[in-house]
Amino acid sequence: MTNKYVDSKYRKFLIVKRLLDQEHLSYQQLSDEYYVSRSSIANDLSFIKELFSKEDLALTFDNSGTFFKGCEVQIQKILKRTILNLLNSDLSVEIFIDSELMQKVSQGFYKSLTEKQIEIPESYMQNIIVSIVLIIQRAKENHHIHLEGTNQYGQFFLEFDKYPLVYGLLNELEEQNIYSFSQEEIQYLTYLIVGSGLRFFMKDEAIPFAFRGKVRFLIQKVSEGLQSDLTQDSRLEEDLVIHLYQLILRLEAQSSVINPMIDEIKQTYPALYGVVWFGLVEFCKHYQITLSDDEVGFVSIHFQAAMERVKKMHKVLFVCPNGIGTSSFVSAKIRRILPDVNSIETASTSKLEDMDLSDVDFIISTVEIPDTEKPVVRISPMVTVQDMKRIMNQYIDMIIAREEKNTPKLEVASETKDFIAQNILFHHFSTKEDALNYLIDRQEFSDERLADKFRASVWERERLQSTYLDNGFAIPHGSPEFVEKTAIAILILDKAINWGNQKVDILILLMIKEEDIQKVEPVMELVMQGIEDKEWFISKMMEVKA
Repeated sequence: MTNKYVDSKYRKFLIVKRLLDQEHLSYQQLSDEYYVSRSSIANDLSFIKELFSKEDLALTFDNSGTFFKGCEVQIQKILKRTILNLLNSDLSVEIFIDSELMQKVSQGFYKSLTEKQIEIPESYMQNIIVSIVLIIQRAKENHHIHLEGTNQYGQFFLEFDKYPLVYGLLNELEEQNIYSFSQEEIQYLTYLIVGSGLRFFMKDEAIPFAFRGKVRFLIQKVSEGLQSDLTQDSRLEEDLVIHLYQLILRLEAQSSVINPMIDEIKQTYPALYGVVWFGLVEFCKHYQITLSDDEVGFVSIHFQAAMERVKKMHKVLFVCPNGIGTSSFVSAKIRRILPDVNSIETASTSKLEDMDLSDVDFIISTVEIPDTEKPVVRISPMVTVQDMKRIMNQYIDMIIAREEKNTPKLEVASETKDFIAQNILFHHFSTKEDALNYLIDRQEFSDERLADKFRASVWERERLQSTYLDNGFAIPHGSPEFVEKTAIAILILDKAINWGNQKVDILILLMIKEEDIQKVEPVMELVMQGIEDKEWFISKMMEVKA
């Protein structure tokens, strides 16, 4: 290549492009070509490794240098992730994708959707458009995708009648002589498009009853972990059935969706994210699929929305000495300005003294109220604009107070301390096998046979899906049926070990009995805080152990 200096941000993506073009690149070669130090190249490759790891892929090294050994579907996964990230930045995507082609595809696809009156959520449209453009562009360069396996999810989830619908959507591109798709490419895009929020294709009777049962079981397990019953939330069930159904279709196409909110989700709802991740591991085991952080984040949003619906079940007591006409008038006014209030109860001043006010959030009254622990908003019987402002201000104060009360503090709960204190370990190991076996060997089992079964279930779980979370944390766990006593063991290594395509230096072994699932939430909250601040986590573990 021509030697010239390029901006450091741009240089990283040039190296990505060259790796995906099957080049073997050495540190010295890149240092010479870009006129930068080897340490700068090392930083670039560290960024690139992290990018690849988000798709559970890794670079390979030999005497000739660093290279990527992967199939075309994997190459397109990395390209798509990179392009979607660049589209949301100020950097150009020109080195990866033909912008003119992308504009033509976008216009043609939108036209086809409009003609067929099909809606796709805007959040998925960019993902679909980039996928279509990559297939076309790469095919023109003689790089074709090949679907591997026997389409096990497709046979179970996807009826053949979706194929012509997707073909019809893509036909507009063929009519414009942009590209003629092969059957395999249409099959790939069928999984992707149907799996991207196309409710148009989804009929309740088309979703297997057994699948719905698996989703209900997931909701039950997450509810137990969060210690909040979400099993009666029909909206949560419907949203998850559709989302997870479509998710498996996306995985059939080996396609992932970038979640732009993933970091915010982890930071804002650490315990929820951790419990959902733990529940999804069991859900995914049945279908032998692996989920990225992005996908776990999307599912977490559904559960957080359900939690918010629970929080919104506010109760207001309206105290009025007048007749039912006045109380109905005021109640209607309150509901207009406070739509999230679940219950507005009316009472006279004489009954107030004998009432149980424990579940009342605040009181609205047209008369003076004697001393009460609950906040009181005094209004006129006609409910003026100023009255409504006072009600709204009290409601906002209540919401803020609840949020502050629920904000997690960076402290380890005393119950959690007692639970883990005797099982915090510091050691050195060179391999995943040695570290895991050491942790398991230190746990209590009534006999060796049971210990071996639990050990086998831990390794089987690792085979199906890596238990790596983030920032060097892994959470291996085995089947509850082989756990006699709930325990959690924490191993902190002095040097990180290989964990699939990741590096791990903190292992949390979960041995949780079915009836103790609620003990997962505080531990997962602790882990998620540790992912944000590893030094804090290690110092806290040393403190608890002492």
